[in-house]
Amino acid sequence: MSCAAGKWLAVAFLGLAVRPWFVLAEGTVPADALVPAHGKYSQTYQGDWANLPTGKQLAKHDLGAYTLKDVKGQEARRRFQGQKKVRLAGERLRVSWPKPECDKYRHTLYHFVNCDEALIEDMIVAQADPDYRASSVFFFEDCGTVTVRNCFLGGTSGRALIRIEGCEQYFIDRVEISGIDYPGVGVRSGPGIFINNGQGWDPARNRAGEIHSETPRNLKWGVIQNSYIHDYPNVVPDTNHDGILFHAPADGLVFNCVFENYEADSCLDISHRRNDAAYQSHLFRLERNIFTNCHRVKTNGAVGSATCAIVWANNLYLNSMLTDYHVGWPNWHLHETFAFTRAPSYFLTMHCRPGGTLFRNCLFWSPERPRSMYEPWGREGEDVTAIEPDHFLYLTPAPSSWLKPRGKVGTTILDWPAWQKAGFDRHSQLANSPPHFLEAEREDFRLLPNSPAARVGTPAVLQPEGLRPGILWDFHKRPRPNPPSVGAFEVAP
Repeated sequence: MSCAAGKWLAVAFLGLAVRPWFVLAEGTVPADALVPAHGKYSQTYQGDWANLPTGKQLAKHDLGAYTLKDVKGQEARRRFQGQKKVRLAGERLRVSWPKPECDKYRHTLYHFVNCDEALIEDMIVAQADPDYRASSVFFFEDCGTVTVRNCFLGGTSGRALIRIEGCEQYFIDRVEISGIDYPGVGVRSGPGIFINNGQGWDPARNRAGEIHSETPRNLKWGVIQNSYIHDYPNVVPDTNHDGILFHAPADGLVFNCVFENYEADSCLDISHRRNDAAYQSHLFRLERNIFTNCHRVKTNGAVGSATCAIVWANNLYLNSMLTDYHVGWPNWHLHETFAFTRAPSYFLTMHCRPGGTLFRNCLFWSPERPRSMYEPWGREGEDVTAIEPDHFLYLTPAPSSWLKPRGKVGTTILDWPAWQKAGFDRHSQLANSPPHFLEAEREDFRLLPNSPAARVGTPAVLQPEGLRPGILWDFHKRPRPNPPSVGAFEVAP
């Protein structure tokens, strides 16, 4: 490698200077214990979070400590089919691909088909081309158990860098997905992780739609934890790319991940997209994640089963907004903190349809006046009562409007009395007062004892409701008192 190339590799990648906390031994890292049950998906999740580092601290790689090997993708690519167990570890690659751009299979580096177990660990793969010609780095089709841990994947890709499709279960731990600063081009990234368990039902083939392989397995459960997905600037038009995208996620957990500076379509996009007889009573939980300076966090629109649910709990959103147009199943936001250091243009934009978007014991803080809080798309067939915020504390100057349809359908609601009279936020509070966080300037949103958010929440959230679990602890797994505080954090000890 030339000195110039070595210098580029040392400085051009984003996210340097923090070594992983663990020590590698012969290219492996310790496996977490997996517990496939509602809300108990890994040993880390069940353990003590008081001193648990964030996903950014756990997954961030110091690429200056590695030497990457330049390879041509068409020569380095590999396919594994029908094997009992496959393990890849220890490779450090910078991969270039020929045109035409982004062929689903020919531009995939590692393709696993119908393998019972696939284990990927301690891998670093950077895409050398800034123009999205690469496809996936790891593509798993119709496999049993997929494990990816302690990996760095960076740069442009037309398809998800990790694509898991028609597989039975997955475990992703300490994975960094990063943009790369390409010389003369700027920072570019690609979609991160795609978990595809189908969309709708295809009666002709008697299987979930949107999966094109011949022998897909039905997804049972999965975990993504302790990971860091960052730096996708909004500089490339018409790229419908997500940091993590789920199609019908079944049972699972996204835990202790950090999404940062992700300005593509959404940093996380999730929805129960199936309602067939084989896809019922699934709970997916997203907890203790941090979303910082992200374009949006999204729940999308296919019709899912009313017996399923998604629960967001104890997450922190910093200058990151929500988009929701799901239909058919309840979407719960419980004990979430939404903090804005600059005035948001909106808080939630949505297509209001059956299923419901429910907020309980959440905290919204902005020192500057928001343009609007809730923005329906304003289309025929919308029912704004599908938005159900309550026991919410808004610490902000009054927004210009509480409800402002973007289209021609619907009625604008301007002030707080009219908003409550319409049936929203009946037990919530609006106050333009200091939140009294411990150290907001250092992104420490624990509460001081004199915070207006302290112990003003409803204790009803402590109890389970249907699939929804009780929220018994906060971001640091400190027990919730009765009544609990609102937001993701309790009063600092």
